[in-house]
Amino acid sequence: MQILKTILWPLMVGLEAALALFYSLTGSYGLSIICLSLLVSIALLPVSAQAMRMEAKDKNRLDLMAPKLAEIRAQYTGQERFERIDEVYQQHSYHPIKSTVSLLPLLIQLPFLLAALFMLSDYPPIQGRPFLIIPDLSEPDHLLQLPGLAVNVLPIALVGVALTEAWLRKGSTAQSRRRFQIVSLVILVLIYPAPSGVCLYWFTSTCFSFVRAVFARIQFAALRH
Repeated sequence: MQILKTILWPLMVGLEAALALFYSLTGSYGLSIICLSLLVSIALLPVSAQAMRMEAKDKNRLDLMAPKLAEIRAQYTGQERFERIDEVYQQHSYHPIKSTVSLLPLLIQLPFLLAALFMLSDYPPIQGRPFLIIPDLSEPDHLLQLPGLAVNVLPIALVGVALTEAWLRKGSTAQSRRRFQIVSLVILVLIYPAPSGVCLYWFTSTCFSFVRAVFARIQFAALRH
């Protein structure tokens, strides 16, 4: 973990400086964290958009191959099935590894998300600072109080938004959605005990991506009509 912090240290310094700047403008660390997350999301827009175009192109290839692949799977087994499927892949210049392109936006954001995690997990200025319904940005939110159990709502909410966004994305395949679901569950385990300031940063980033997916879905529906 320390090695990872060392690698991400320049990014952590940059995020901390931007956070301090936003705080000087807003006077609220909650708003500053939201602004910081939006700034990073907007900066990464060109790369994320390219990744979505690649995913849509990948889905089109899969749709073209689907009838032939279904026929091969119904007629052949074993090595012969593998070889015939590989022939179809080669004809369409496709390789299964290309399906991982759906994770590219997340992989691009991951260094920033981790840098925010490390920076905000040990950031004295937010200790004891409330924001809206969050009692303390430096602690897990504990927003849902059950008998004998305090539930952190923000991490669950952000994963819920991420899964909804994956379902909405017009260019995604069933395989890419399943892969994204697995990654989202891993993220939930990672971020669940994190300070609410970290979860607020990640939640804002996820909501930004969700809004983009909604607009893309609306635009796609309008073009079809």
